[in-house]
This record gives sequence, structure tokens and C-alpha cells, in this order.
Amino acid sequence: MPNGYTARIRQALLVLTVIPALFTSHTFAAPTATLDIAQIAATIKAARPKVSDPQGWANDILEALRANNLPRTPENICSVVAVTDQESAFAANPAVPNLGKLSQKAVISRLNQYPLLGGKAETLMYQLPNPRQNFMTRIRQAKTERDLDWAYRDLIASIAQAYKISFLMNSDMARDFIESRNEISTLGAMQVDVGFAVQQETARRGRALSLQEIYQLRDALYTRKVGLYYGVARLLGYETGYGQKQYRFADYNAGRYASRNAAFQTVVASLAKQPLATDGDLLIYDRNGAATATISNTEQMVRLVADKYGLILPESRIRSDLLQEKTYAFNQTSTYHTVMEAYRLVKKSAPPYAVVPRIGLRSSKTSRLLTTERYANMVSKRYQRCMAQPARTTTTTTSVQQPQQIKPPPAPVATDPRPAPSFLQDWVNRQAI
Repeated sequence: MPNGYTARIRQALLVLTVIPALFTSHTFAAPTATLDIAQIAATIKAARPKVSDPQGWANDILEALRANNLPRTPENICSVVAVTDQESAFAANPAVPNLGKLSQKAVISRLNQYPLLGGKAETLMYQLPNPRQNFMTRIRQAKTERDLDWAYRDLIASIAQAYKISFLMNSDMARDFIESRNEISTLGAMQVDVGFAVQQETARRGRALSLQEIYQLRDALYTRKVGLYYGVARLLGYETGYGQKQYRFADYNAGRYASRNAAFQTVVASLAKQPLATDGDLLIYDRNGAATATISNTEQMVRLVADKYGLILPESRIRSDLLQEKTYAFNQTSTYHTVMEAYRLVKKSAPPYAVVPRIGLRSSKTSRLLTTERYANMVSKRYQRCMAQPARTTTTTTSVQQPQQIKPPPAPVATDPRPAPSFLQDWVNRQAI
């Protein structure tokens, strides 16, 4: 690249780094069409002819959309139908073929990480709670994720009792350690990420959940209503700026904004002229989802690009901006805006806004090889089939009816030793009346 050209590029980018980026926020327009329960039930039957209780599923999908303040448009409904069909074939607690056999080795591997067990996990599995009704047999016989989840929880409780450390179970350290090693991290009809549900409930309560409260939330996610409630929130409850549903479906699998972040990684790699994984994670995270201080490959390459093109992006600024990668606000950061404009000037073309992340998916629940790209493509095909169904009746509306706010129940009198039910369980009970 000629020196004069490089100087002009740097001068242009210098201006961009000091001019704040202006972004307009997108707002949802009032829906012009909606579907009733009978139409949604017909849509579900078309996707899965042998589904049990299609009208019940249709009603719960509508309730989940209302509870999340989302319009009942055909697009939203077909998105939920497509993901639910892909994830569980409309089963609140889906059976998983060969689950026990596939999980046996994974569970032992997890338990061997506990220092107190001293590598004797398998022996304990055959002995607890007693040799005739041991946990190894229980895990082998597991048919659903809930079977395996409950077995893991009971095993942890038995170990704590055997080693007389039950008093430690209420500590934050024990909670994080036990949860991070539970192999069942996605569950329910929409295979909701447990970490996402815990974050949502933590934000609502304004405090961290105890281990018992997380267990209650897990149990609620195995119900159809709550599984759909959190699944809809994860799938549709955030602004993306995407022009195609495929990227939202990829995000559902890889994490919010993973497609936008993968595009950012693609741009950075192109400017640096070096390979970089487009996995949608710009930083490195620990088991609990917190960003670590370790410099990721993406962060290192952004520094390289800033130095190469003379961008005014201090390392502290890059770091603080990348910490916003899980939010829409990352679009408004100096790092994102400047790097994207550098691409526009250097490559003389518009930078991509979204790219499906390249991630290989591995799980002890299945031996099938799956990628985020393949997942997004399969869900997209289901979505298109749903949207293409004929004889769809529409209803014109002028405004979106706001649902009644879900308020948590008052704290119970502390006479019952069992933990208080979460607001979701209370919501499920009220909806069933």
C-alpha cells in the first residue's frame, strides 16, 4: 500500500475516532396481523402431526409472548414454533435416545474434578445411597434430561451428607461449583440455557439465587409454560438489527449477538490479514459466564488493527468496549464503529453486520455432530414452512395489548422449611386456574 494512501486512510480514521457515532434505535410497530389459538394449533399440527395437545401448546405460546410484552405476529409465532419443533418436537421434558449410556462417562469425568473425592467418583456412584439402589444404575436408566438432572442433584446431596459438609451447600462458592458441573445446562421444550434463566431471575429479584432457588428454577423449566416463557425471552426478547431470521436462530444456539460478533471478527481478521475464529465470543469467559482478564485472540487482533492503521483506540478503550459484546450497545462503541469504518475505507465495500458463527457443538446428550450453521439452517427451514402455510387469517389491529404485569408473590411466613416457590411457579399455577 503506498505511503500517501496509508496516510489518507489514517487521517480519515483519526476523524472517525473523535466523532461520536449516531445510531437510531429500532422500535416495534403495532402488528397488523395476529393468529388465534386455533390457527396456531393448526400450525403446530402441520409441523408435528402427532403432537399431543396442540391447542395447549398454542395457548402457552400466546401466554409466553404476552408475558414477554411481544406482539403475536405470525413471524414471532412461527419463530417459536420452529425452534420448539427443532429442539424437542413439542415435548416439555423430551426423552433423549441413549441418554444414560452417553452420560455415564461424562458424569464420572465431572465428579472426578471434585478434590474431596480423590478420584473415587465411580466407586461412590456404585455405593451411594446404597449398593442395591446406586446412582450409577439410576444414571444408566435415565430417559430424560430431568432424570439425569435429578440424579446429579441427589448425588451431590448424598456426597455432602457422607462427608458431613452439608452446611457448605448454602455458600456461593458451592453453588457456583455445583452448577457449573451439572452436565444438563439446557433443558425443557425450547432447550433454554439455564444460565440465561438464572440471569433473568437474578435481575428480577435484584440478588443472587441460592442453590435451592436455582433447583426450583430448573424444575420450573421442565414445565411447558415456563420452558416457553424463558425460551421466548431468549429468542425474541432483544433487539438485533438483523435482516434475516437465520441470524437470530444462530444466536439462540450460540448466544445473544453471536452472529453480529462473528461478523466483527470477520472484519478484524480481514483488516489484520490473519486468521481468526469466528465463534461470536470476543472475550474469554469462565464457567459462570464472567469475562476473564486473559487477552483473547480477538482482543489482541483488534489491538493489532488499531496499531496498523493508526486508530486512536487505547487498549483500555478496546477492553471496555468489548465487555459490551453481549449487548446491542456494542454497536455504539468507539471500537465497533471505528473498526467497521476502517473496513469500509480500506476494502471500499460495506462491512458485514451478521455472520453465522462457526461453532462445532458437542454434548454428552447426543453423539451427533452438529454446528451452529447447520442448526440455524434447520430452524430456518422450519420457519419458512410455517410462514408459507396457506389460508392464514389475519386480524388488523391498531395497538398492541399490553399483558397484565406478573408480580412476585409476597414472602411467605418462615414456618415452612422448604424454599419459597419462585414467581414463575406462582405464575404457572395462576395460569392453570
